[in-house]
Amino acid sequence: MSSDRKSIAQQVKEILIQRIGSGELRPGDRVVEAKLAEEVQASSIPVREAIRELVAIGVLEFAPRRGAWVREVSLAEIIESLEVRAELDRLAASRAAVRLRGRCGELRATVRRIVAAAKKRDFVAFQEHNQVFHRLIVEAAENRALLRVWGSLALDVRTRVIMDFLASVDPIKLAKEHEAIVEALDRGDGKQAGALLASHANHLVSYLQEEIEKQEKRGKRVVVR
Repeated sequence: MSSDRKSIAQQVKEILIQRIGSGELRPGDRVVEAKLAEEVQASSIPVREAIRELVAIGVLEFAPRRGAWVREVSLAEIIESLEVRAELDRLAASRAAVRLRGRCGELRATVRRIVAAAKKRDFVAFQEHNQVFHRLIVEAAENRALLRVWGSLALDVRTRVIMDFLASVDPIKLAKEHEAIVEALDRGDGKQAGALLASHANHLVSYLQEEIEKQEKRGKRVVVR
């Protein structure tokens, strides 16, 4: 694959992730290959590559003669992804702490953006900044396999919807949990940072499990919409 084609495929992938994460594209909405190709002024080949990648990580579904569409995801599946991310974040923090010690300016700025978004209840911005925060830590771990597996969880297209389900949770309190993580990393304490990251993910899991129990009592199947 040429670098140009790869960059276009990545561009298409990022466009789709942004639109799904913002709610512009919703479960069941079709992804029109020809329209995307025209939008990025490219052939259909890199567009198909981007679609295949998103199908592989469960963001899209595809069927012959029907094309691709945004996949409906259950909260139970999101919980499973968060449980896996808790352990990946723990590993990332343990490896990244040495490199981030005394160099957490970008992380601090990102936390301020997360908190500001939470105060406005702007969950589109919240998920964007939240994903940047976690990715910065994973990238600092300098482990390509870890980054690849972490990215495959596709939580960047689901955080906004997670927050929509957490109506009874204080989003500002949730956002400020990131502050202690940064302080631990700034001290070079990977063990503490990892424990805090895992705890943060597990808090979300607990909240979502409570929501599932409430919905099941009402005889409903909870899905991301």
